[in-house]
Amino acid sequence: MKSYRVRVAVALAAAGVALCACGPVQAGAAAIVGKERITSSDLDSEIRAFRQELAAHKMSEEQLGLSFPLPQMILLNMSNSRQFIQLGEQKGIAVTDREIDDVVAAQGGQARFDQVLLANGIPLSEGRNAVRAVIIRQKLAQQAGAGTDQQSQQAAEQKVMQEVDAAVPVKFSPRYGKFDPQQGFVADDRFGAVAAPAPAAPAGS
Repeated sequence: MKSYRVRVAVALAAAGVALCACGPVQAGAAAIVGKERITSSDLDSEIRAFRQELAAHKMSEEQLGLSFPLPQMILLNMSNSRQFIQLGEQKGIAVTDREIDDVVAAQGGQARFDQVLLANGIPLSEGRNAVRAVIIRQKLAQQAGAGTDQQSQQAAEQKVMQEVDAAVPVKFSPRYGKFDPQQGFVADDRFGAVAAPAPAAPAGS
């Protein structure tokens, strides 16, 4: 059985998830990624902005079919990007703006790429970080021996996952549940059910 992380990496090429479940976080933090803190207020701001972006693109949360409630999905994607960007910095892996622009162009341009981001639970403000993380991940896989065959790619992917989890651990606030490598976020019995997304504000409010 493939792990949750591998399944999501295959399904969401622009938003691969490589996260670990670790210990407690500081008060007010939704997650701590390496040395970087994602505050609950930062996450709430991204959730509000994401819902506004969905409305502007005439999309609904129900259409997305996300694996988790929106807060968890956005938190996963934000954490994933920061995790790989930090590892890239540690290993001296650079990603140019041109490389990011090329990925956006390959998706059909910015407008089409924005739709891809939203469909995968990624706020538009996080889009370039998400692409940067994917490119770093690809470069790390190449360094780890990924070739054109599936076997070498899977072996390299496993090495990259192990390296990023060891070098840049992620600690989540228990209010979002426990992160299980096979299932993703699950309810933490010590803290009740997984946090559900807040209802969208009525139009014009």
